[in-house]
Amino acid sequence: MAAIIPTYNRGLAVLRVLEKIHECDPKPSEIWVHIDLADGALENELSRRFPDVRVLTSTLRLGPGGGRHRCLEACTTPYAVSFDDDSYPVDTDFFAKVQELFLLHPRVAIFGARIWHRREPERILSENLILVPSYIGCGYAVRLEAYRGVRGYLPKPVSYGIEESDLSLQLFANGWRIAEAGSLRVFHDTELTHHQSAEITSGSIANVALCAFLHYPAIGLGWGSVQLANKVAYCIRMGRMHGIMSGLLSIPIDCFRYRQYRNPIPWRILWKFLNFRRAGIAPL
Repeated sequence: MAAIIPTYNRGLAVLRVLEKIHECDPKPSEIWVHIDLADGALENELSRRFPDVRVLTSTLRLGPGGGRHRCLEACTTPYAVSFDDDSYPVDTDFFAKVQELFLLHPRVAIFGARIWHRREPERILSENLILVPSYIGCGYAVRLEAYRGVRGYLPKPVSYGIEESDLSLQLFANGWRIAEAGSLRVFHDTELTHHQSAEITSGSIANVALCAFLHYPAIGLGWGSVQLANKVAYCIRMGRMHGIMSGLLSIPIDCFRYRQYRNPIPWRILWKFLNFRRAGIAPL
């Protein structure tokens, strides 16, 4: 079992996550941290405080998906658990439960954790297991066989709106399942105020269109346009006006930049996924 954490411009915040991971019993046999735009400071502190942690760095901003991808490609274990640099496992037997779940359910590619944030009530521990169309990127476990059988994450600096949906579509099209496990709990130590930034508004709008461009056949691109319109309307309702225009203008640039990754899913499979996403959950 491995644990992976991408980080960017967060100083030493990731040290708290590593402390929590090291409290688990058993601990993961590998821990990987990917640092975007590394300047040497965090690497030196990791080497001093956590010499067992393996560090990958990039002089470019690959984004959380790009960082996770490099870590997942480097892992030598069959399974990995991914956290953000401000999220961590709550229960000390977290990794033991992950191992058990993967052994019991061989067609599940990802087990999403139950996640809560600051000012939210703690999620109750349970044995519930449900099929879901997607997952939350700050806390999930992934089967490396499944991940390496698809393209994987894109190296996109702002990945809101595409990171999880992109991978979920790839896995669904290849016959894999995603489940949410009530026995896996992760605390995300944030209030999500950064979601108000113009950069994230712009990126999340462009990413809705990019995801449709990458996966939807010609017959489904109209549906992608509806999704884009709904995203813009949501940002307006939430008062996130700054970034809307730049997001719309960057759509053709992004589609051109990532055009080599376009691989349309057959419409019958895509329609099945979209219906599943509308339903939300299903019994495992």
